[in-house]
Amino acid sequence: MINILVGCAFTLVLFAIMRRINHRWRSPILNPVLLCIVLISAILLFGDIDYIDYRNATTPISFFLEIAVVALALPLYQQLHAIRPYLILIGLSSFLGISCATITAFMLCQWFSAPEPLMASLMALSVTTPITLIVTDTLSGLPGIAAIMVILIGVLGGVFGLSLLTLAGVTQPQAKGVALGVACHAIGTAAAMEHHPAAGAFASAAMIISAVLTASWVPVLFTLLQGIIS
Repeated sequence: MINILVGCAFTLVLFAIMRRINHRWRSPILNPVLLCIVLISAILLFGDIDYIDYRNATTPISFFLEIAVVALALPLYQQLHAIRPYLILIGLSSFLGISCATITAFMLCQWFSAPEPLMASLMALSVTTPITLIVTDTLSGLPGIAAIMVILIGVLGGVFGLSLLTLAGVTQPQAKGVALGVACHAIGTAAAMEHHPAAGAFASAAMIISAVLTASWVPVLFTLLQGIIS
């Protein structure tokens, strides 16, 4: 059994170290979230430490992380005057992004003959984990698979998202923010906030709109796609 104080202190210190490393060398591969996931996974695996014990020891961090998501509203409030004229455009972009992601996941599952529960688990991945779990449960999917995929997408977006957008010719921070907010939810929004204040604000708006649209539109879209295939 791991002591709560030891588990929380170890995790926070490790993240602080990885963040210093990221600030020192500024490489997308050195994303602190990615590094912490890899190192903690290796420690649990090779140290023969039960994941359940580690999870229980870091419960306070999980609790405050959910509360910390509220802090993403700060850049949204600070940039509200700049965002207001583009709310309809952000909403449309979020709708198209979510629809494309859902349709792509559905077609890939059809192509590889994925079982129904797995298919349902991959329909709502462009949103924060709590919303994903709710939608996945509504579709009778596997919440564990959905949670893993959401975290993976967020980390990959945080590591490679900005570089890929730059390579694609996207230069405006507002556009980068919307893309990261729709596709990579909270982790992508955090990366956008570090990139540029405007990017963080637009990412926050896109993430919030995407959450609402995902909860209301994805189940309907999934049903429509099933009807078309059948």
